[in-house]
Amino acid sequence: MRNSGRDPTLRPLLPRDASHIAELIGDWEVARWLAMPPYPYTVADAEAFVDRKVGSAAVSVRTVVIEVDGELAGLIGIDRSSGGLDLGYWLGRLYWGRGIMTRAAIILTGDFFAKTNETHLMSGYFSGNEASWAIQKRLGFEFAKDGMIMNRPQGKRLPHVTTQLTRARFERMQVV
Repeated sequence: MRNSGRDPTLRPLLPRDASHIAELIGDWEVARWLAMPPYPYTVADAEAFVDRKVGSAAVSVRTVVIEVDGELAGLIGIDRSSGGLDLGYWLGRLYWGRGIMTRAAIILTGDFFAKTNETHLMSGYFSGNEASWAIQKRLGFEFAKDGMIMNRPQGKRLPHVTTQLTRARFERMQVV
């Protein structure tokens, strides 16, 4: 799977990334599809987020930067939640529609399954976010359940679809 430009690079999250993260999430069109960040999103919010994430070296719980042509384009990570291990991601609007997130998700998910004994990974999307669902389908995620979860930027609970990907399905669908 190739995007229209070069493949993204995944690298560790660094303290110097905070201001760029704040700029990209500060775009309402990005923030409105995310569950956790406050809106408006400030540099102080980004610095606190980076401080929590930097140093989380465990393969099964990490957040990494997606770089395109040397620029921070977004973040992707796998974190523990009440439902297990969840794949989460976002991309700055300038980078939408170029296949960047799909490729980044394939790379991170492939690395996750290669380096752990985990049998599945969860993810999800807010209803209406068809771009996020398209990325998950390309990886092999399948519907798990409908529900309502808090969307902090919008300040209310919204319809949310939880998805699941098994190791076997990912391996069948990918040619990494």
